[in-house]
Amino acid sequence: MNVNMTWALPQVDETRCTLCGLCVEACPCHAVKLGEQGPVFACPEACRRARAEACDCCCLCEEVCPTGAITCAFEIVGFEWNHDMERRLASNG
Repeated sequence: MNVNMTWALPQVDETRCTLCGLCVEACPCHAVKLGEQGPVFACPEACRRARAEACDCCCLCEEVCPTGAITCAFEIVGFEWNHDMERRLASNG
């Protein structure tokens, strides 16, 4: 069985990011990792597996960003989840 889901992720302007890491430190959900070009928010698949690492839209990352690179004008990300994926994740986790 397949389920269509959507997820909201903050927008990042990579040209304004200085890689300071304040967003990573501020996130209470540990949903932000620092990539080579700026913050990367937890993908929906990871969130499905471990809800503790899901962005809960608190916008603390936006508040602490000194350059305004992060905005909470959320992008809706869609994906399809199926139970076979869930079983594979459960057996690997």
